[in-house]
Amino acid sequence: MDEWFETFFDRLYYETYRPFETEDRNEKEARFIVDALGLPHGSTVLDLGCGYARHAVYLAKWGFRVVCYDLSKFMLERARERVEEFGVAGRVELVRGDMRRLEYDSYFDGAYIFFTAFGYFSDRENMLVLERVSRALKPGGTLLIDLLNPVRVMYEAHLYRGVKRVWSEAGDYVELEEAVFDVRRARINVRRKYYRRADGGLVDERSFTLRIYTYWELREMLEKAGMRLEKAYGSYKGDEYEPESPRLIVVTHKAE
Repeated sequence: MDEWFETFFDRLYYETYRPFETEDRNEKEARFIVDALGLPHGSTVLDLGCGYARHAVYLAKWGFRVVCYDLSKFMLERARERVEEFGVAGRVELVRGDMRRLEYDSYFDGAYIFFTAFGYFSDRENMLVLERVSRALKPGGTLLIDLLNPVRVMYEAHLYRGVKRVWSEAGDYVELEEAVFDVRRARINVRRKYYRRADGGLVDERSFTLRIYTYWELREMLEKAGMRLEKAYGSYKGDEYEPESPRLIVVTHKAE
């Protein structure tokens, strides 16, 4: 039986997220990534869990070389179209693979795991991902990881008495999301139902689960992987990380 992340990132995912990911938003987030990594133009960067390369094309446009790494064949096909549209094919390499099996040695100047693309697996496997990324970085290389703020997740779990239900419109669909925080396993378990906006018919129902890591858990894991956590942001605007922040975004360096 397939695990959720093997089939989740398909056409339906793309069609329900893409309308919210405007190019103005994408470019601003890409600029934040570049500023937070602090790498010179010409650096080689890994976009791990790249999706349709919504940020990578901007990095390539600004003079970086980017390896886009993702498991979803569908999303990599969209990434290929986007790379051609932006005219940066010579600066972007698309690689299909499982991040737990990342196979590079001291190749990248920097890497980023953006928009909650970390935490899909067991604790042991998530640790393995960090070890693989650390090995892939050159000595002194920089890694950025962007996650949900766990403090806010736990507060909302309390506020909504364990189950948060949200209706939203996304492209041609109406979506119902039910999120449950499992306090014993520190995981958020989400079920989504997708309905056609036109007639209300149910299109699909699917679930996913994420391990929610705190700042201090991440710091310990990164140290075990040979990296030092040096900065934490709370938003894509570069705000300091606080309990009420929407995101937990950490920047870490591999030992020289």
